[in-house]
Amino acid sequence: MFSRHPMLLQTAFSELKRQASEQPFLLVGTPGSVGTREVAGRQFLYRQFYDAEGKKAAQYLGSAEDAAVAARASAVREQVLLTNALVKDARLLTERGYVRTDSRVVAIVAALANRALFRAGAVLVGSHAYGALLNELGVRAAAFTTEDVDIARGEPLELALAEDDGFERMLAESTVPLSPVPSFDRKTPPTSYKAPGRDRLRVNLLVPATGSEVTVTRVPELRAHATALPYLRYVLGDARDAVLLGRGGVIPVRVPRPEAFAWHKMLISQLRAGTSEKRAKDLLQAAVLFAVLAQDAPDALEAAFAVVPRSAKAKTRSGARQVLARLDTSGHERASALMKLLL
Repeated sequence: MFSRHPMLLQTAFSELKRQASEQPFLLVGTPGSVGTREVAGRQFLYRQFYDAEGKKAAQYLGSAEDAAVAARASAVREQVLLTNALVKDARLLTERGYVRTDSRVVAIVAALANRALFRAGAVLVGSHAYGALLNELGVRAAAFTTEDVDIARGEPLELALAEDDGFERMLAESTVPLSPVPSFDRKTPPTSYKAPGRDRLRVNLLVPATGSEVTVTRVPELRAHATALPYLRYVLGDARDAVLLGRGGVIPVRVPRPEAFAWHKMLISQLRAGTSEKRAKDLLQAAVLFAVLAQDAPDALEAAFAVVPRSAKAKTRSGARQVLARLDTSGHERASALMKLLL
């Protein structure tokens, strides 16, 4: 079900994560380079790079005669050098089985991180969080694919935005073309943003529901609306720092704790429709994390199960029994024994 990366690689990943967390800002797209262009006899500074769609792009920095612009260009050059070094180390890790995230997803998350969304309390959830957790735990597991980028917030974010600013503008800074997804009910505001045409890339804004129903809730600090999901608050508590590894950068994010993520996956697998293709993925991700943590942190799994909301316990146990069947057939005796003890 999983294998462990050598300790040498785990140490290299920890150092890469430390360096990535110290970045003053993030470059969206490939690192590129800073150069000058002459227009009407005057010199102007630009960062030239490839955007998230793989197209040549240029970021205007300003007049080369302006001292403030020159200082900014110097900072961008330093970040280009740092990002190139981080990407080189990340490439070595991903060649050996660490999870690498799609370039467009990295650009989207980088744009949000530049706006301090994660520092303010937002959490990356869903399958991209699962990939980040595999890297955090130092394990390699079955590959997964997802087109959804799920951004959640449990409490109001401490952000001060201008009146004409908001989540949609933050997404636009990724250079990925994303448009609000209209609801079937025209009176219901959009909570998701997708790429054009049949492209399945989608960004979902999520918040915890106050009851047991899925609703749409206003997120005033982001000038946006979000889908409110039951039991989401459980998985957002005490989130941890992580990074996404991409071809163009290494992006600091916050993700759920793995033990809570595992139980939550068991729960939501039972909340989905029986025909949902995502149910099997939920159970597989839960099984992998449970198997790893049964060896590394069994007490954490027990503590996380103890605080599953009472109203969700029955469905969580139902999902857990399906995970147990996977653990039994995969030969994870310690994980199976722990699951039976907890159930």
